[in-house]
Amino acid sequence: MVHASAYKDPHHVMLFFEKVSNQTDNGQCLTDRAGYYNDLKSNGKVIISGNFWNQDKNFVIVSVSDDNELVQIIENDPAIKQNVLELVKAMPF
Repeated sequence: MVHASAYKDPHHVMLFFEKVSNQTDNGQCLTDRAGYYNDLKSNGKVIISGNFWNQDKNFVIVSVSDDNELVQIIENDPAIKQNVLELVKAMPF
């Protein structure tokens, strides 16, 4: 069993996102988002990311020092800021 206090330490989290907007003109937002996560990946914060086949969903596995850093990563996601995607699940491990 993992105690809640364990998430104050470095850990990984798998984030699941789903499309919430029917906007057809969100290409720039998604381009900005890809750049955002590529920057995080080059800084060692993103382990892997991808899309689910034939679905408007994707996932990102991040490495964070604590849950405050996790919240910052999510809140600065361009697609979250512009309400194009929403976080539907976060699974720490």
